[in-house]
Amino acid sequence: MPDGLAADQVLSRIDAPVLRVGAEKTEWQCVRDDHAAMAAAGEWADLLEALRYTDQERVMASGGHRVAPLISDGMRAALTGAINRQDWSAAQAELAALEVLHERNPEDYCAAQVVAQGHIDLALARGRSAPQGQISRDLLAEGAAHFDRAEALVNQFDPIEEMSPLLAATRYALLPGIEDGGSVCREWYQDWVDLDPEDAAAHAAHAVNMMPGWNGSLSGFEREARRAVRMTEAVTGKAAYAVYHITAADLLGDLSPTVDLEYFCEALADYQTATGCQHRANVAAHLLSNIALEFRRDASTSAYQLTKVRAALSDVLWNRLREIQMDCWTRGTDSLAFAMAEVFGPALKRGARIVRRGDGLGTLVRRT
Repeated sequence: MPDGLAADQVLSRIDAPVLRVGAEKTEWQCVRDDHAAMAAAGEWADLLEALRYTDQERVMASGGHRVAPLISDGMRAALTGAINRQDWSAAQAELAALEVLHERNPEDYCAAQVVAQGHIDLALARGRSAPQGQISRDLLAEGAAHFDRAEALVNQFDPIEEMSPLLAATRYALLPGIEDGGSVCREWYQDWVDLDPEDAAAHAAHAVNMMPGWNGSLSGFEREARRAVRMTEAVTGKAAYAVYHITAADLLGDLSPTVDLEYFCEALADYQTATGCQHRANVAAHLLSNIALEFRRDASTSAYQLTKVRAALSDVLWNRLREIQMDCWTRGTDSLAFAMAEVFGPALKRGARIVRRGDGLGTLVRRT
């Protein structure tokens, strides 16, 4: 910890709101749960209508999350529950019930999307359930059959003609299970972005595929991140670059070695501005805290980088972060304590407490 402060000392000085789960994630789960209840009640016509409307109108929940995928998640909740329990017989039964939904609505792309995504979910889950390197031929064949069925369902409709980012996202999700995924991933990504350039989910999904070990390389990853900015800069600034490197950090445990740190800090500000939400502010603060911690460990050779990251972290804490959402601080309270000490350390040593102030946090010495 900087300035000789212990983590527990710093944490004890926080008087700003601290939430176990942020309001944005709570809202997303409520949308899923509400529509899962409708599915359990058999209200399929209303569900399909809601799914179509929110998809084509690009309705956004808090935090930038699109509502249509949440509704689709709710419609598949029984299947997801069976998958999470690894009750494969129940999962097959739930998937069969969804197939009936498509049979009754063969011309509705929303019904096809729900069923196709269900097949993809089950195929991926079955693959993950096998021990490392021990997937049997039967399991491979089962997964291939699910992907074939999902592809057939999706191919009945054109995402562009349907004006459906949801369908474009599900088509993109086919990539792990089709032979020519590497050759079509950029085209399908482009379609998804064209349909909904504000949706960070498209950039996050493509970023995974552009990583080494998937369909890309480190140098190719950086080119794709820059290309994503060119595609969406008029709408979200450099935010797409931030989404790519946030995704890489989640996968690698650290920033990609190709990252342009100064450009990334600018992009991270655009990423937050795009929604103005506390979820993204917490994601940014947590990531910047971990980056600053790594640079501080070798400050003699990283002084410039540390200065840039500290400035970005200060901007988030002073001007953007109004509440602390612990579900975003995935490395726990040590990372949070470091961030607060890094920015507010001098005031904390004088006995100040961290409080909400304006659009961000600040310090206050309480009179006794």
